[in-house]
Amino acid sequence: MAIPTPAIPSFTDGTIVHATDLNALASNLTNLYNYEQARFNSQRPCVIAKQTTGQAISNATDTLVNFQTATVNTDNMWTASAPNVLTVQHAGIYFVFSQARYPSVGANALNQVLTASLLANGTSFAANAIATMGIIPPSVGSGTGPCFTVINLAAGATLYLNLWQSTGGSVTLGTDGGATYLGAIFLTSST
Repeated sequence: MAIPTPAIPSFTDGTIVHATDLNALASNLTNLYNYEQARFNSQRPCVIAKQTTGQAISNATDTLVNFQTATVNTDNMWTASAPNVLTVQHAGIYFVFSQARYPSVGANALNQVLTASLLANGTSFAANAIATMGIIPPSVGSGTGPCFTVINLAAGATLYLNLWQSTGGSVTLGTDGGATYLGAIFLTSST
């Protein structure tokens, strides 16, 4: 829904102002505030929730990532009491991004896959995935997989990072190399 462009009335000194004019002023100021709501904050909404303790990801099982800290959290989108979810406080168009820090799996095979998926407004991969990346498991060192998208989100929308892997056993995420994280940056008001 597009918010109409405010038409702010002007008043002349000494002229009686009617309720209709004042109501129009109030209505248009409300529209202006709603349209620019996130910009009235001292900082635009931005969050990066990060793992500081590696999490085990079971074989062939969708797993939501839990985060232990927020390195940036200007709009209280992440809280320690709900460690696996970001909750949008202001509607808008957001750049949503993540990184999964997978460990070395030793010998790898082409049928082994490591994935990371961004989920919006629910925890079901099939119903809520908005972006997915996949990498072949690293046989030496660690591997990172970035995943990102731009999406229009309502206030109260939820974001999750879902991981899935098929190496044949459990793997524990690394905390080096930037670790595993999920973030969102407000770009502009919703259209």
